[in-house]
Amino acid sequence: MSWVPAEQVLKTVEWQRQVLAEQQKRIADFNAYHATERQKLEAEQRAAAHDLGQAVLPRLDHPTIAAAAEAIGMVGLPAENVPGQVEARRQWLAGRLQQILTTPDYAQRELLRHPRTGSLTRALAETQEYRGLANQFVATCEEHPRFEQLMAGAWGTSEEKAAWWRYSYWQDRSAAAELVTKTGKPSFSDVRAEYVKGKENVATYDAEIARLRNQIAAGEALEREYAALWDEHHALDARGLEHTRGRIVQHLLGVDASGMTQRLRAASSPFLMLFLRASGLAAKVSYLDGIQRSNVTELQKDLAAQQQKLVNVEQKTRKRWAPMPIANYQKLAEDRRPRYEKRWQRFGKTYQTVYVYDRWDRARYYDDILWWDLMTRGRYDGSYIPEVHSYYQSHPDYQFDPDWKSRQASYAYDDYAPASAGGATNDHGMSEQGGTDDADAAAASVEADGADQSGDVDASGDAADLTSTDAS
Repeated sequence: MSWVPAEQVLKTVEWQRQVLAEQQKRIADFNAYHATERQKLEAEQRAAAHDLGQAVLPRLDHPTIAAAAEAIGMVGLPAENVPGQVEARRQWLAGRLQQILTTPDYAQRELLRHPRTGSLTRALAETQEYRGLANQFVATCEEHPRFEQLMAGAWGTSEEKAAWWRYSYWQDRSAAAELVTKTGKPSFSDVRAEYVKGKENVATYDAEIARLRNQIAAGEALEREYAALWDEHHALDARGLEHTRGRIVQHLLGVDASGMTQRLRAASSPFLMLFLRASGLAAKVSYLDGIQRSNVTELQKDLAAQQQKLVNVEQKTRKRWAPMPIANYQKLAEDRRPRYEKRWQRFGKTYQTVYVYDRWDRARYYDDILWWDLMTRGRYDGSYIPEVHSYYQSHPDYQFDPDWKSRQASYAYDDYAPASAGGATNDHGMSEQGGTDDADAAAASVEADGADQSGDVDASGDAADLTSTDAS
Protein backbone atom coordinates (compact mmCIF):
# COMPACT_ATOMS: atom_id res chain seq x y z
CA MET A 1 0.00 0.00 0.00
CA SER A 2 1.30 3.44 -0.94
CA TRP A 3 1.33 6.28 1.56
CA VAL A 4 1.42 10.07 1.31
CA PRO A 5 3.60 12.01 3.81
CA ALA A 6 1.92 14.12 6.47
CA GLU A 7 3.47 17.32 5.06
CA GLN A 8 1.79 16.75 1.69
CA VAL A 9 -1.52 15.96 3.40
CA LEU A 10 -1.45 19.26 5.32
CA LYS A 11 -0.60 21.19 2.15
CA THR A 12 -3.55 19.62 0.40
CA VAL A 13 -5.82 20.49 3.33
CA GLU A 14 -4.73 24.11 3.09
CA TRP A 15 -5.33 24.14 -0.67
CA GLN A 16 -8.82 22.70 -0.23
CA ARG A 17 -9.55 25.40 2.34
CA GLN A 18 -8.64 28.04 -0.22
CA VAL A 19 -11.10 26.44 -2.65
CA LEU A 20 -13.82 26.59 0.00
CA ALA A 21 -12.95 30.22 0.76
CA GLU A 22 -13.33 31.07 -2.94
CA GLN A 23 -16.80 29.54 -2.93
CA GLN A 24 -17.77 31.44 0.21
CA LYS A 25 -16.69 34.67 -1.46
CA ARG A 26 -18.67 33.73 -4.52
CA ILE A 27 -21.76 33.18 -2.36
CA ALA A 28 -21.26 36.57 -0.71
CA ASP A 29 -20.91 38.26 -4.10
CA PHE A 30 -24.03 36.58 -5.41
CA ASN A 31 -26.02 37.55 -2.30
CA ALA A 32 -24.98 41.17 -2.86
CA TYR A 33 -25.95 40.91 -6.53
CA HIS A 34 -29.33 39.43 -5.63
CA ALA A 35 -30.00 42.18 -3.08
CA THR A 36 -29.23 44.85 -5.68
CA GLU A 37 -31.41 43.29 -8.37
CA ARG A 38 -34.18 42.69 -5.86
CA GLN A 39 -34.30 46.40 -5.04
CA LYS A 40 -34.75 47.17 -8.74
CA LEU A 41 -37.54 44.61 -9.05
CA GLU A 42 -39.26 45.90 -5.92
CA ALA A 43 -39.29 49.40 -7.39
CA GLU A 44 -40.75 48.00 -10.62
CA GLN A 45 -43.28 46.01 -8.61
CA ARG A 46 -44.38 49.09 -6.67
CA ALA A 47 -44.82 51.00 -9.93
CA ALA A 48 -46.91 48.16 -11.38
CA ALA A 49 -49.08 48.00 -8.28
CA HIS A 50 -49.57 51.78 -8.40
CA ASP A 51 -50.56 51.67 -12.07
CA LEU A 52 -52.99 48.84 -11.41
CA GLY A 53 -54.62 50.56 -8.45
CA GLN A 54 -54.87 53.85 -10.32
CA ALA A 55 -56.53 52.17 -13.29
CA VAL A 56 -59.02 50.15 -11.25
CA LEU A 57 -60.00 53.05 -8.97
CA PRO A 58 -59.37 56.44 -10.62
CA ARG A 59 -61.67 58.28 -8.19
CA LEU A 60 -63.07 57.72 -4.72
CA ASP A 61 -66.80 57.97 -5.25
CA HIS A 62 -69.66 55.50 -4.98
CA PRO A 63 -70.15 54.77 -8.72
CA THR A 64 -66.41 54.23 -9.30
CA ILE A 65 -66.06 52.01 -6.23
CA ALA A 66 -69.08 49.96 -7.28
CA ALA A 67 -67.70 49.51 -10.80
CA ALA A 68 -64.28 48.49 -9.50
CA ALA A 69 -65.76 46.04 -7.01
CA GLU A 70 -67.86 44.47 -9.75
CA ALA A 71 -64.88 44.18 -12.08
CA ILE A 72 -62.57 42.45 -9.60
CA GLY A 73 -65.09 40.60 -7.46
CA MET A 74 -64.53 42.57 -4.27
CA VAL A 75 -68.25 42.50 -3.50
CA GLY A 76 -68.06 43.82 0.06
CA LEU A 77 -66.27 47.05 -0.79
CA PRO A 78 -69.28 49.24 -1.76
CA ALA A 79 -71.09 48.37 1.47
CA GLU A 80 -68.21 49.82 3.49
CA ASN A 81 -69.13 53.31 2.29
CA VAL A 82 -65.52 54.47 2.04
CA PRO A 83 -66.46 58.03 0.93
CA GLY A 84 -68.69 58.30 3.97
CA GLN A 85 -65.88 57.13 6.23
CA VAL A 86 -63.56 59.70 4.68
CA GLU A 87 -66.10 62.46 5.24
CA ALA A 88 -66.66 61.40 8.85
CA ARG A 89 -62.92 61.45 9.39
CA ARG A 90 -62.71 64.90 7.83
CA GLN A 91 -65.32 66.25 10.26
CA TRP A 92 -63.55 64.72 13.24
CA LEU A 93 -60.22 66.16 12.12
CA ALA A 94 -61.75 69.62 11.70
CA GLY A 95 -63.25 69.45 15.19
CA ARG A 96 -60.07 68.24 16.81
CA LEU A 97 -57.96 70.86 15.05
CA GLN A 98 -60.31 73.60 16.26
CA GLN A 99 -60.16 72.18 19.77
CA ILE A 100 -56.35 72.25 19.76
CA LEU A 101 -56.35 75.83 18.43
CA THR A 102 -58.34 76.98 21.46
CA THR A 103 -56.19 75.10 23.97
CA PRO A 104 -53.98 77.56 25.92
CA ASP A 105 -50.93 75.30 25.67
CA TYR A 106 -51.15 75.55 21.87
CA ALA A 107 -52.62 79.02 21.41
CA GLN A 108 -49.86 80.55 23.59
CA ARG A 109 -47.07 78.25 22.39
CA GLU A 110 -44.68 81.07 21.52
CA LEU A 111 -45.29 82.83 24.82
CA LEU A 112 -44.83 79.64 26.79
CA ARG A 113 -42.21 77.61 24.91
CA HIS A 114 -40.10 79.89 22.75
CA PRO A 115 -36.50 78.64 23.04
CA ARG A 116 -35.22 81.97 24.39
CA THR A 117 -38.18 84.06 25.57
CA GLY A 118 -40.83 81.49 26.53
CA SER A 119 -42.00 81.78 30.12
CA LEU A 120 -41.80 78.04 30.73
CA THR A 121 -38.42 77.86 29.04
CA ARG A 122 -37.03 80.67 31.19
CA ALA A 123 -38.57 79.24 34.36
CA LEU A 124 -36.97 75.86 33.65
CA ALA A 125 -33.56 77.42 33.06
CA GLU A 126 -33.78 79.49 36.26
CA THR A 127 -34.91 76.52 38.32
CA GLN A 128 -32.07 74.41 36.99
CA GLU A 129 -29.64 77.18 37.89
CA TYR A 130 -31.00 77.48 41.45
CA ARG A 131 -30.93 73.74 41.78
CA GLY A 132 -27.27 73.73 40.78
CA LEU A 133 -26.42 76.32 43.43
CA ALA A 134 -28.32 74.43 46.12
CA ASN A 135 -26.65 71.20 45.13
CA GLN A 136 -23.10 72.54 45.39
CA PHE A 137 -22.95 72.17 49.19
CA VAL A 138 -24.69 68.78 49.01
CA ALA A 139 -22.24 67.54 46.38
CA THR A 140 -19.24 68.78 48.40
CA CYS A 141 -20.37 66.74 51.38
CA GLU A 142 -21.26 63.62 49.44
CA GLU A 143 -17.91 63.63 47.65
CA HIS A 144 -16.18 62.78 50.94
CA PRO A 145 -15.86 58.99 51.22
CA ARG A 146 -16.79 58.93 54.91
CA PHE A 147 -19.68 61.42 54.88
CA GLU A 148 -22.35 58.74 54.62
CA GLN A 149 -20.82 57.00 57.65
CA LEU A 150 -20.88 60.25 59.63
CA MET A 151 -24.54 60.89 58.84
CA ALA A 152 -25.55 57.32 59.64
CA GLY A 153 -23.67 57.41 62.97
CA ALA A 154 -25.27 60.75 63.97
CA TRP A 155 -21.86 62.38 64.36
CA GLY A 156 -22.01 65.80 65.93
CA THR A 157 -25.35 65.17 67.66
CA SER A 158 -26.37 64.00 71.12
CA GLU A 159 -27.31 60.64 69.63
CA GLU A 160 -23.73 59.90 68.60
CA LYS A 161 -22.42 57.08 70.85
CA ALA A 162 -19.21 55.92 69.19
CA ALA A 163 -16.60 54.60 71.67
CA TRP A 164 -13.56 56.84 71.71
CA TRP A 165 -11.13 53.94 71.96
CA ARG A 166 -12.21 52.47 68.62
CA TYR A 167 -10.21 53.25 65.53
CA SER A 168 -13.37 54.13 63.59
CA TYR A 169 -14.08 56.90 66.13
CA TRP A 170 -10.86 58.70 65.22
CA GLN A 171 -11.50 58.13 61.51
CA ASP A 172 -14.93 59.79 61.86
CA ARG A 173 -13.44 62.62 63.88
CA SER A 174 -10.78 63.30 61.23
CA ALA A 175 -13.37 63.15 58.45
CA ALA A 176 -15.67 65.57 60.32
CA ALA A 177 -12.78 68.00 60.75
CA GLU A 178 -11.96 67.80 57.04
CA LEU A 179 -15.54 68.57 56.11
CA VAL A 180 -15.73 71.49 58.53
CA THR A 181 -12.60 72.96 57.00
CA LYS A 182 -13.75 72.30 53.45
CA THR A 183 -17.18 73.85 53.89
CA GLY A 184 -16.11 76.73 56.16
CA LYS A 185 -18.70 75.92 58.84
CA PRO A 186 -18.05 76.34 62.58
CA SER A 187 -18.82 72.70 63.40
CA PHE A 188 -20.01 69.47 61.90
CA SER A 189 -23.42 70.11 63.43
CA ASP A 190 -23.66 73.17 61.18
CA VAL A 191 -22.48 71.06 58.24
CA ARG A 192 -25.21 68.51 58.98
CA ALA A 193 -27.92 71.16 59.27
CA GLU A 194 -26.85 72.87 56.05
CA TYR A 195 -26.71 69.52 54.23
CA VAL A 196 -30.22 68.53 55.33
CA LYS A 197 -31.58 71.90 54.25
CA GLY A 198 -29.75 71.62 50.90
CA LYS A 199 -31.21 68.19 50.24
CA GLU A 200 -34.68 69.51 50.90
CA ASN A 201 -34.11 72.42 48.50
CA VAL A 202 -32.73 70.12 45.81
CA ALA A 203 -35.77 67.86 46.14
CA THR A 204 -38.07 70.88 45.82
CA TYR A 205 -36.24 72.10 42.71
CA ASP A 206 -36.27 68.60 41.19
CA ALA A 207 -40.03 68.43 41.59
CA GLU A 208 -40.44 71.84 39.97
CA ILE A 209 -38.10 70.92 37.12
CA ALA A 210 -40.10 67.73 36.50
CA ARG A 211 -43.35 69.73 36.47
CA LEU A 212 -42.01 72.28 34.01
CA ARG A 213 -40.59 69.61 31.74
CA ASN A 214 -43.88 67.71 31.72
CA GLN A 215 -45.77 70.90 30.89
CA ILE A 216 -43.37 71.72 28.06
CA ALA A 217 -43.52 68.12 26.77
CA ALA A 218 -47.33 68.18 26.81
CA GLY A 219 -47.36 71.41 24.81
CA GLU A 220 -44.85 70.06 22.29
CA ALA A 221 -46.90 66.87 21.90
CA LEU A 222 -49.93 69.06 21.19
CA GLU A 223 -47.98 70.89 18.48
CA ARG A 224 -46.91 67.61 16.89
CA GLU A 225 -50.47 66.30 17.00
CA TYR A 226 -51.78 69.47 15.35
CA ALA A 227 -49.16 69.27 12.60
CA ALA A 228 -49.91 65.61 11.91
CA LEU A 229 -53.68 66.14 11.90
CA TRP A 230 -53.35 69.22 9.71
CA ASP A 231 -51.35 67.24 7.14
CA GLU A 232 -53.90 64.43 7.25
CA HIS A 233 -56.82 66.85 6.89
CA HIS A 234 -55.34 68.53 3.83
CA ALA A 235 -54.37 65.22 2.17
CA LEU A 236 -57.35 63.18 3.35
CA ASP A 237 -58.90 62.56 -0.04
CA ALA A 238 -55.59 61.48 -1.57
CA ARG A 239 -54.78 59.25 1.39
CA GLY A 240 -58.22 57.68 1.34
CA LEU A 241 -57.89 57.00 -2.37
CA GLU A 242 -54.39 55.50 -2.00
CA HIS A 243 -55.48 53.36 0.95
CA THR A 244 -58.44 51.97 -0.97
CA ARG A 245 -56.27 51.35 -4.03
CA GLY A 246 -53.83 49.50 -1.83
CA ARG A 247 -56.61 47.26 -0.53
CA ILE A 248 -57.78 46.59 -4.08
CA VAL A 249 -54.27 45.68 -5.26
CA GLN A 250 -53.78 43.49 -2.20
CA HIS A 251 -57.02 41.70 -3.06
CA LEU A 252 -56.02 41.26 -6.70
CA LEU A 253 -52.59 39.86 -5.89
CA GLY A 254 -53.91 37.76 -3.03
CA VAL A 255 -56.43 35.72 -5.01
CA ASP A 256 -55.63 32.96 -7.48
CA ALA A 257 -54.15 34.51 -10.61
CA SER A 258 -55.93 31.98 -12.82
CA GLY A 259 -59.41 32.86 -11.59
CA MET A 260 -58.80 36.61 -11.74
CA THR A 261 -57.37 36.37 -15.24
CA GLN A 262 -60.37 34.40 -16.45
CA ARG A 263 -62.72 36.95 -14.88
CA LEU A 264 -61.00 39.98 -16.40
CA ARG A 265 -60.47 38.24 -19.74
CA ALA A 266 -64.14 37.26 -20.07
CA ALA A 267 -65.20 40.84 -19.44
CA SER A 268 -62.62 42.29 -21.86
CA SER A 269 -61.45 44.28 -18.87
CA PRO A 270 -58.99 47.14 -19.42
CA PHE A 271 -57.26 46.02 -16.21
CA LEU A 272 -56.17 42.61 -17.51
CA MET A 273 -52.71 43.53 -18.76
CA LEU A 274 -51.98 45.68 -15.73
CA PHE A 275 -53.05 42.86 -13.45
CA LEU A 276 -50.84 40.34 -15.25
CA ARG A 277 -47.89 42.69 -15.03
CA ALA A 278 -48.31 43.26 -11.28
CA SER A 279 -49.00 39.57 -10.62
CA GLY A 280 -46.02 38.45 -12.69
CA LEU A 281 -43.62 40.86 -11.01
CA ALA A 282 -44.75 39.75 -7.56
CA ALA A 283 -44.20 36.13 -8.58
CA LYS A 284 -40.80 36.97 -10.06
CA VAL A 285 -39.54 38.51 -6.81
CA SER A 286 -40.79 35.52 -4.86
CA TYR A 287 -39.24 33.01 -7.27
CA LEU A 288 -35.85 34.73 -7.31
CA ASP A 289 -35.82 34.76 -3.53
CA GLY A 290 -36.60 31.05 -3.55
CA ILE A 291 -33.87 30.27 -6.09
CA GLN A 292 -31.31 32.27 -4.15
CA ARG A 293 -32.28 30.90 -0.76
CA SER A 294 -32.51 27.25 -1.79
CA ASN A 295 -29.31 27.06 -3.82
CA VAL A 296 -27.17 29.14 -1.48
CA THR A 297 -28.36 27.16 1.54
CA GLU A 298 -27.61 23.86 -0.21
CA LEU A 299 -24.15 25.03 -1.24
CA GLN A 300 -23.35 26.35 2.23
CA LYS A 301 -24.27 23.01 3.77
CA ASP A 302 -21.93 21.28 1.34
CA LEU A 303 -19.12 23.71 2.13
CA ALA A 304 -19.65 23.30 5.87
CA ALA A 305 -19.46 19.50 5.56
CA GLN A 306 -16.25 19.74 3.53
CA GLN A 307 -14.79 22.17 6.02
CA GLN A 308 -15.47 19.76 8.90
CA LYS A 309 -13.82 16.93 7.00
CA LEU A 310 -10.70 19.06 6.52
CA VAL A 311 -10.64 19.88 10.24
CA ASN A 312 -10.85 16.20 11.13
CA VAL A 313 -8.07 15.26 8.68
CA GLU A 314 -5.79 18.03 9.95
CA GLN A 315 -6.32 17.13 13.61
CA LYS A 316 -5.68 13.45 12.98
CA THR A 317 -2.57 14.13 10.88
CA ARG A 318 -1.03 16.61 13.32
CA LYS A 319 -1.75 14.37 16.30
CA ARG A 320 0.07 11.34 14.93
CA TRP A 321 2.12 12.93 12.17
CA ALA A 322 1.40 9.78 10.25
CA PRO A 323 1.18 9.38 6.46
CA MET A 324 -2.18 8.86 4.74
CA PRO A 325 -3.10 5.90 2.51
CA ILE A 326 -3.01 6.86 -1.15
CA ALA A 327 -6.69 5.95 -1.67
CA ASN A 328 -7.78 8.29 1.11
CA TYR A 329 -5.46 11.00 -0.14
CA GLN A 330 -6.90 10.84 -3.65
CA LYS A 331 -10.35 11.53 -2.21
CA LEU A 332 -8.92 14.39 -0.15
CA ALA A 333 -7.08 15.91 -3.14
CA GLU A 334 -10.08 15.71 -5.48
CA ASP A 335 -10.62 19.05 -7.24
CA ARG A 336 -14.23 19.99 -6.48
CA ARG A 337 -14.15 23.25 -8.40
CA PRO A 338 -15.66 21.76 -11.61
CA ARG A 339 -18.51 20.35 -9.52
CA TYR A 340 -19.14 23.73 -7.90
CA GLU A 341 -18.92 25.44 -11.27
CA LYS A 342 -21.53 23.10 -12.73
CA ARG A 343 -23.84 23.91 -9.86
CA TRP A 344 -23.36 27.66 -10.36
CA GLN A 345 -24.02 27.25 -14.07
CA ARG A 346 -27.20 25.29 -13.48
CA PHE A 347 -28.86 27.54 -10.95
CA GLY A 348 -27.46 30.69 -12.59
CA LYS A 349 -29.32 29.82 -15.80
CA THR A 350 -32.53 29.28 -13.87
CA TYR A 351 -32.09 32.55 -12.02
CA GLN A 352 -31.43 34.53 -15.20
CA THR A 353 -34.30 32.90 -17.09
CA VAL A 354 -36.73 34.04 -14.43
CA TYR A 355 -35.08 37.44 -14.04
CA VAL A 356 -35.30 38.51 -17.70
CA TYR A 357 -38.86 37.37 -18.31
CA ASP A 358 -41.30 40.22 -19.01
CA ARG A 359 -43.91 38.87 -21.44
CA TRP A 360 -46.75 39.14 -18.95
CA ASP A 361 -49.42 39.23 -21.67
CA ARG A 362 -48.86 35.57 -22.59
CA ALA A 363 -50.60 34.51 -19.40
CA ARG A 364 -53.95 35.57 -20.85
CA TYR A 365 -53.85 32.56 -23.17
CA TYR A 366 -53.93 30.14 -20.22
CA ASP A 367 -56.78 29.11 -17.93
CA ASP A 368 -54.41 27.75 -15.26
CA ILE A 369 -51.59 30.19 -14.57
CA LEU A 370 -48.38 29.21 -12.83
CA TRP A 371 -45.91 31.99 -13.50
CA TRP A 372 -42.96 29.67 -12.92
CA ASP A 373 -43.85 27.56 -15.94
CA LEU A 374 -44.56 30.62 -18.06
CA MET A 375 -41.19 32.13 -17.16
CA THR A 376 -39.20 28.91 -17.66
CA ARG A 377 -41.43 27.32 -20.33
CA GLY A 378 -41.73 24.37 -18.00
CA ARG A 379 -38.07 23.42 -18.55
CA TYR A 380 -36.90 23.77 -14.94
CA ASP A 381 -38.18 22.09 -11.81
CA GLY A 382 -39.38 24.67 -9.28
CA SER A 383 -40.88 22.35 -6.68
CA TYR A 384 -38.28 23.52 -4.13
CA ILE A 385 -39.95 26.95 -4.15
CA PRO A 386 -42.86 27.02 -1.65
CA GLU A 387 -45.27 28.88 -3.96
CA VAL A 388 -44.66 26.47 -6.83
CA HIS A 389 -44.89 23.40 -4.63
CA SER A 390 -48.14 24.68 -3.12
CA TYR A 391 -49.61 25.22 -6.58
CA TYR A 392 -48.74 21.68 -7.65
CA GLN A 393 -50.33 20.32 -4.49
CA SER A 394 -53.57 22.27 -4.98
CA HIS A 395 -53.77 21.49 -8.73
CA PRO A 396 -52.97 17.76 -9.03
CA ASP A 397 -54.23 17.60 -12.63
CA TYR A 398 -52.25 20.63 -13.80
CA GLN A 399 -50.32 20.25 -17.04
CA PHE A 400 -48.36 23.04 -18.69
CA ASP A 401 -48.42 23.59 -22.44
CA PRO A 402 -45.40 25.64 -23.56
CA ASP A 403 -46.87 26.24 -27.04
CA TRP A 404 -48.40 29.62 -26.29
CA LYS A 405 -48.46 30.55 -29.99
CA SER A 406 -51.06 27.86 -30.71
CA ARG A 407 -53.09 29.21 -27.85
CA GLN A 408 -52.74 32.71 -29.23
CA ALA A 409 -54.06 31.54 -32.60
CA SER A 410 -57.12 30.01 -30.96
CA TYR A 411 -57.64 32.89 -28.51
CA ALA A 412 -61.41 33.44 -28.43
CA TYR A 413 -61.60 36.63 -26.34
CA ASP A 414 -61.67 40.26 -27.38
CA ASP A 415 -59.05 42.26 -25.52
CA TYR A 416 -59.96 45.74 -24.41
CA ALA A 417 -59.05 48.37 -27.01
CA PRO A 418 -60.52 51.90 -26.62
CA ALA A 419 -61.56 53.51 -29.87
CA SER A 420 -59.89 56.79 -28.90
CA ALA A 421 -56.53 55.02 -28.96
CA GLY A 422 -57.02 53.62 -32.42
CA GLY A 423 -57.48 50.09 -31.17
CA ALA A 424 -54.36 50.06 -29.01
CA THR A 425 -54.19 49.95 -25.23
CA ASN A 426 -51.58 51.47 -22.98
CA ASP A 427 -50.29 48.24 -21.51
CA HIS A 428 -46.73 49.47 -20.81
CA GLY A 429 -45.27 47.69 -23.83
CA MET A 430 -46.61 44.25 -22.91
CA SER A 431 -48.91 43.66 -25.85
CA GLU A 432 -47.69 41.53 -28.72
CA GLN A 433 -50.32 42.97 -31.10
CA GLY A 434 -49.16 45.12 -34.00
CA GLY A 435 -45.48 44.25 -33.78
CA THR A 436 -42.94 41.53 -34.47
CA ASP A 437 -42.83 38.78 -31.90
CA ASP A 438 -39.22 38.68 -30.81
CA ALA A 439 -39.76 36.22 -27.98
CA ASP A 440 -37.72 33.45 -29.62
CA ALA A 441 -34.76 35.82 -29.71
CA ALA A 442 -35.07 36.85 -26.08
CA ALA A 443 -32.33 35.81 -23.73
CA ALA A 444 -34.72 34.01 -21.44
CA SER A 445 -36.06 31.84 -24.23
CA VAL A 446 -32.57 31.08 -25.47
CA GLU A 447 -31.57 29.88 -22.05
CA ALA A 448 -34.82 27.93 -21.64
CA ASP A 449 -34.13 26.17 -24.94
CA GLY A 450 -30.85 24.96 -23.45
CA ALA A 451 -28.41 27.05 -25.47
CA ASP A 452 -24.92 26.97 -24.08
CA GLN A 453 -24.20 30.66 -23.53
CA SER A 454 -21.18 32.05 -21.76
CA GLY A 455 -23.35 34.75 -20.18
CA ASP A 456 -26.99 35.68 -19.90
CA VAL A 457 -28.44 38.97 -20.96
CA ASP A 458 -30.84 40.84 -18.75
CA ALA A 459 -33.85 42.88 -19.79
CA SER A 460 -31.72 45.98 -20.33
CA GLY A 461 -29.20 44.15 -22.53
CA ASP A 462 -26.43 44.15 -19.93
CA ALA A 463 -24.59 40.96 -19.14
CA ALA A 464 -25.36 39.48 -15.75
CA ASP A 465 -23.29 36.28 -15.63
CA LEU A 466 -24.15 34.41 -12.46
CA THR A 467 -21.80 31.65 -13.39
CA SER A 468 -18.65 33.71 -13.00
CA THR A 469 -16.60 33.68 -9.88
CA ASP A 470 -17.94 36.98 -8.54
CA ALA A 471 -21.56 36.17 -9.47
CA SER A 472 -22.15 39.71 -10.51
